Amino acid sequence: MADFVLPGPSEHVAVLGKNGTGKTILGAWIQSRQNFHARPYVAIDFKDEEFWDMVGNPPMRNLALGEMPGKKGIYRLRVYPGQEDELEEWLWKVWRHGNIGLFCDEVSLMPKKNAFKAILRQGRSKHIPVIACTQRPVDCDREVFTEAKYIACFRLGDERDYKIVRGFVNRSSIEEPLPRHWCYWWDDKQSTLFKLRPCPPPDKIAANIRQSAPYQGLFGTL
Repeated sequence: MADFVLPGPSEHVAVLGKNGTGKTILGAWIQSRQNFHARPYVAIDFKDEEFWDMVGNPPMRNLALGEMPGKKGIYRLRVYPGQEDELEEWLWKVWRHGNIGLFCDEVSLMPKKNAFKAILRQGRSKHIPVIACTQRPVDCDREVFTEAKYIACFRLGDERDYKIVRGFVNRSSIEEPLPRHWCYWWDDKQSTLFKLRPCPPPDKIAANIRQSAPYQGLFGTL
């Protein structure tokens, strides 16, 4: 039997599930296990996610579109409707710079242009790992799944979403109901499907980030 392993420092992860299933918290748990001293990590926040408020500032610093993170630490980039062009430009800066991790909740809201696709396709060589969360796989670019080495699947909204995901998990069965906050975990490298128990509660994950993320007082510039 294959061994369960967690994502490496430069690997993409897709986390899927309806609201309330636990996808954001699982994504944050994966984020909390990264080395914030090796590269900065930026949470692209489309919905003023309450979990990041739990982490607090510091250590999580706020970024504005156009600003780039420092050499280490964790950052929060709030994005609002109508800022798609500014986000696209910022993503190209990340692509050119490299060595920046991204956490994106509601990844279906990312600009349907080229920068995010380039990051997903070339992120491993540029050291830009991506944790991409969504409740609607049917609305996402294919690269979210084709470039993911791991896919976590909680309960989804409808059959169209399940059909999309089945195509990327070797047609494994992911419809059988699981206990609350459990998910299916697809390891693409091993072509193996696991059942994953719930991760730690949000307050413990937030505390772990506060303990492990260095405080970066000044922003870097590009």
